[in-house]
Amino acid sequence: MPWATEIYNRDLDVTKYNVPFLLHPFVSLYSTRGCPAQCTFCLWPQTLSGHAWRKRSTDDVAAEMANAKKLFPHVKEFFFDDDTFNIQKARTVELCEKLQPLGLTWSCTSRVTTDYDTLKAMKDAGCRLLIVGYESGDPQILKNIKKGATCSARSTSPATATSSAWSSMATSSSACRARRASRSATPSSSPSSSIARRFRCRSRTRSGTEFFDYAKENGFITNEAMSDEGGHQMAHIEYPGLPVEYVMEMVHKFYDEYYFRPKAAIRVIWQAVVNRDVPRLYTEARSFMKLRSQRNKASRAAKEANAVKAAGIRQHERVVF
Repeated sequence: MPWATEIYNRDLDVTKYNVPFLLHPFVSLYSTRGCPAQCTFCLWPQTLSGHAWRKRSTDDVAAEMANAKKLFPHVKEFFFDDDTFNIQKARTVELCEKLQPLGLTWSCTSRVTTDYDTLKAMKDAGCRLLIVGYESGDPQILKNIKKGATCSARSTSPATATSSAWSSMATSSSACRARRASRSATPSSSPSSSIARRFRCRSRTRSGTEFFDYAKENGFITNEAMSDEGGHQMAHIEYPGLPVEYVMEMVHKFYDEYYFRPKAAIRVIWQAVVNRDVPRLYTEARSFMKLRSQRNKASRAAKEANAVKAAGIRQHERVVF
């Protein structure tokens, strides 16, 4: 197969693409396809890449990275967008041994169960950031979504350099537990990524996944609108006793309690300064605050509308009685 990075060099201006938690500019590529995990919510293996795990040779990946370094001398970071980059320890360590001499900065996805030796090999080879799908701080939620990991695995895992965290919920109590767990996590470089976005994904689902079938069969899908007029993702699943507006309220409590901590804010700003990324952080922060205001207003309006509706129903019941 042709190397994707050569096609990028031929056809794309990579400086026009932005992912908040990655250094800019960046280049994304795959070293494997597929994921053997059975997570009920995950779109990619169920609809696109499949559960069969296929891997490129480590020699081929290292050769492409060496070539990409020459093609993109201005790129600050490479991102392995594999469904789970380090799922096989021996291959990961072998690849890292071949990447280390290149002196590249790169990031990737990771399982929460990745051990210390694998992570050390990755760090030594230039890995800067891990995208770790913890998904939930609630043990029952992890079982429900067939995550194949436990809360104890998360608490003892050395995979701490992460830009994603807990996301799923089914009750208000589990949402609160997840919020408490998130406060101990390391912040990513941008409030536009991670916690709330991944949290929101379990309040929405896509056709083709096991979770979508479950939500549809149980009547949890409230509408087919998955985004607002501005293109921002919206909750469209309503669990019993867990209104959509409450879910969106929790999304922003996640944002506020996570990123507005002094430690988190200082870390985000410091990373932007070190990486000479302050203008991008400023733009994203303004966008985030605007969206936060819009969502808070929408949440309040929905709560008020529901309160009026509930009051009308009670009044009608009294009249009928």
